[in-house]
Amino acid sequence: MRIAVVGAGPSGLVTAAVLTQFGHEVTVLEKAPDLGGVWSATRRYPDVSTQDDRVSYAFSDVPMPADFPLHPTGDHVRAYLEHYAEVKGVRDRIRVGTTVTRAVPAGDGWSVEVADGGGSSVLDVDWLVLANGVFSTPHVPDWPGRDVFDATGGQVVEPTQLGDGEVLAGRDVVVVGWGKTACDVAVAASRTARSTTVVARAVRWKVPKRIAGPLTFRHLLLTRLGEHLMAPERSTPGRALMAAVDAPLRRAALWSVAQHVARRTGLRGIGLLPTAPLPSSDSLVTDGFFEAVRHGRITVKRERSITALGAGDVQLSDGSRVPADVVVAATGFEQDLSLLDDAVRERLLDEDGVLSLHRRILPADVARLAFAGWGNTYRSPLSAEVGAVWLAGHLAGVVPAGPREEVRRTGHRFHLTHRQAAVHREQQVPSGSFAVLDQLLDDLGLPLPAAVRRGQWTKPLTPSSYAYLVPALLARVGAAAERASVTAH
Repeated sequence: MRIAVVGAGPSGLVTAAVLTQFGHEVTVLEKAPDLGGVWSATRRYPDVSTQDDRVSYAFSDVPMPADFPLHPTGDHVRAYLEHYAEVKGVRDRIRVGTTVTRAVPAGDGWSVEVADGGGSSVLDVDWLVLANGVFSTPHVPDWPGRDVFDATGGQVVEPTQLGDGEVLAGRDVVVVGWGKTACDVAVAASRTARSTTVVARAVRWKVPKRIAGPLTFRHLLLTRLGEHLMAPERSTPGRALMAAVDAPLRRAALWSVAQHVARRTGLRGIGLLPTAPLPSSDSLVTDGFFEAVRHGRITVKRERSITALGAGDVQLSDGSRVPADVVVAATGFEQDLSLLDDAVRERLLDEDGVLSLHRRILPADVARLAFAGWGNTYRSPLSAEVGAVWLAGHLAGVVPAGPREEVRRTGHRFHLTHRQAAVHREQQVPSGSFAVLDQLLDDLGLPLPAAVRRGQWTKPLTPSSYAYLVPALLARVGAAAERASVTAH
């Protein structure tokens, strides 16, 4: 089939690579002048690097080079993705500098309108895959007083607009947020800015890259045991019972880990001990962040938010004011479906504007449309790859979508905006888990070998454990085609 994939980030690239292996004619449409998605050179900020290490932030059959840093920089990741596209033979299928302006259902497929340096054109395809990501459209709050702030020389910028960070030098910088990006930017700003202030609505736990001895963040975030400690599965009666029975043990273990993390990072001494328990964790510790706070190069205003911008300052929710020439809005992302027309969006979203996707891939009421990489996970390249294999199985007739009503009832919920998520008191984007990968493999009838699955309870996940999927599915699809051919004759 002819398939258009929107986005040439990790999810779009692996989707193109997998579907091409199954014989589909794939075209990747990327509005940036280079591939990479969130790792594009157009979206960088100082010292941008992966949270995951080079082992886990990779595809199953193309590892990152061993001489890369343990936590690769944006330049390293982009080089890796370029290499992956070449190895998989999809580099020539990518049209960079190409914006999808509109996509509408047409017959048994889609009519995709695109614009590039040569003008506008239309691409007719059988399937449309949206791999433009959940981190593509920065959320910038609509703060009162923005016009005054701008008129007096202030700048509100998104992290991805910072480039080399020159705009921060010698200025009073306020960074809004507490995620990894916010802390990365604060550390970079603290080296050259006149002052650096972080305004955080909530202070959550940050996991050190090394916790104790040989125990690293990978053991806490990338093992089945660690995931069970942090966020136990309750999707079946058996799992719910297991979570209830061992709850006291889990609380004790997490309390012990939290005490160690607090001592290791000196949180009490700098007044940044979270009030929420350890499962309330959003990122790894940024190298040098807590040290910069300790030495006064970064000031943190915790449990506060900006209520207004002023002439050369910002007002906080406690009534105080902080000098500000530059406000960096590291406040997350919103999901943009504007390339789809109103009629399609109406069928995609429920009455509350929530998007529901079966296995995070298929909508219930829009045919021949799929989503790739729509999830929040520490194993995002691998999750996108397994999702792409699932989609290849669906296109080959191996994996049915399931009854429409069931899809609506059990689909993963995506809130397109921060405000919408807050109203529903839910995560904006569902987080990843081993259970999500297991479900996709079960649908395919290709579960992990039992020994590998048992090992994942204590050994951190390695993408290479999933390299068997594409060859196994190709063999099954080929055998089915051969049987059909014999039957036909």
